Order: sequence, then structure tokens, then C-alpha cells
Amino acid sequence: MKPQIKIFDTTMRDGELASGIKMNIQQKIALAKLLEEMGIDIIEVGYPGAFQKDFEEIVMISELVKNSIICGLASTNPKEILSLAQALKSASRGRIHLYTLVNLKELSAVDEKQVIEAIRANIQLARNFCDDIEWSAFDAARSQSDFLCKTVETAIAAGATTVNIPDTLGSLLPKEFSSLIATIVNKVPNIDRATISVHCHDDLGLAVENSLAALECGVRQIECSIHGLGARKGNANLAAIAREIAKDDKYITNVNLDLIGAIEQLVSQIVKKKGQTNIAYPS
Repeated sequence: MKPQIKIFDTTMRDGELASGIKMNIQQKIALAKLLEEMGIDIIEVGYPGAFQKDFEEIVMISELVKNSIICGLASTNPKEILSLAQALKSASRGRIHLYTLVNLKELSAVDEKQVIEAIRANIQLARNFCDDIEWSAFDAARSQSDFLCKTVETAIAAGATTVNIPDTLGSLLPKEFSSLIATIVNKVPNIDRATISVHCHDDLGLAVENSLAALECGVRQIECSIHGLGARKGNANLAAIAREIAKDDKYITNVNLDLIGAIEQLVSQIVKKKGQTNIAYPS
């Protein structure tokens, strides 16, 4: 059987980091329903530990969406984890997504030990509320390789079921990003116990290319957004990812390509109301 690539949509969370973009609850509900209808595997709604409105949005969307996994973001901070766990209580399928800064080149061995312990303790805390835990190695591209691998190994041992390796600043070329993923796959002894995910930013215009290149290294989840909305130059474009995978006979997704036009139109209407003009709107 062909490997299935999970599609993780972050339009509602990372997309709101685009200049001038804020979605209200009615817009997020409409978007979540259409994402579910499209077959999107994971829908990241917000960051409730940082924004009260995101807490309320996760609660409401969790009550409405039953097939897709509803996800929220938190740092490895107990207060943020508890807030997110509370928001996800009514989700039929919920995911706690944690992130930790792993670029510690200027810090000491003591600091590294504290980070490792924080990853372990907070993933274990999250597992008390949810079996589906994703952990992201924030700023992985600029971290020290051995330490990065140690953090990934720790996260999986603590109970993370997905580990996400982001190109946080969108600074890598496809060969460089693939090499980073390959290093992790080859050096982390328990890597086969977790799904490997990637989250690529588009600062060099390579987010889609980097994400697809990583599939050859064992990646089975791609994080992306409608129109590529996101921080700075944005994220990998979901439509481009889904269409390219559909053309590749090695992999499959659950995405219904027939609904891409409708969801791009919906997001175009939302961002036009907010004055956003730097995306390619569908004709």
C-alpha cells in the first residue's frame, strides 16, 4: 500500500500571524467545517495559552468537528498545556501540539539539561489529558545536531506520537532540509515510534519544495495553510502540496481536491475583509 501523508492545516493558527489577519469565530467555524469536508487530517485552531479568543474558538470548533483531529498549540509550559487541555475537552479527536526552542548554541550544558527535562516533564503532563501529542523542535535548523537528536529522542520516549521538524525561518534549501531530516532519522534510535512531520516557512520561496523533498526521508505529515498564509512570507501552500502529492504515484492523502477552489475562495473573502492583499486570489 502507498504511504498516506497526513495533511495538517494551520491556516487558523499560523495564518493569523500574517500581517493584518485576524479571523472571528464565525469565520473559523466555516473554515473548519470545509477543511473537515475536504478530508484534512489535522486542523490547528489556535494558541489558547497566549490568546483568550483562541481558547473559546477551540472549545466551539471541538464541539462541531468530529472527523478531523482538532489541534491547539502550547509551549512546554504547564499553564499553557492545562489551558489547551481544557479547551479540547469536548473534542472527539484532539491533539496537544507542544513546541520547545532547541537552538541553544550559546547556552551551557546545565541549560541543555533543563530543556531536556522540561520536554520530558511537559509531554508527560500533556499525556495525562490526551493520547495524541505532537512536539515541535522550534528553530531546529540552527540547533546543534547532537542536541537536536537528543531532544527528539526524549520527546518520543516521553510520549510524543508526532515529532515536527520545522524550517522555522525558511532558511534552508531542499537538499539542506532533507539532510537535516535524514540526520534525525539515522541518529534517533526510537524515531520509528513517531510520525515525522515538517513545517516549512516560505522566506526563500521553497516551503512547498522543502516539504515534498522531505517525504523521501520518511516524513509522513506536512503542515501547511490555505494560500500559504503565515508568519513573514508564509507557510507551504496546502493546495500546491495536495496537488503535487496527487501527481506522485508513491503517496496518497485524504484531501478532496475538488473542494480546493471553494476553500481558497472562502479564505480569500476572509483576508480581503481584513485588507490583506499579498496573496494570489483565485479567479
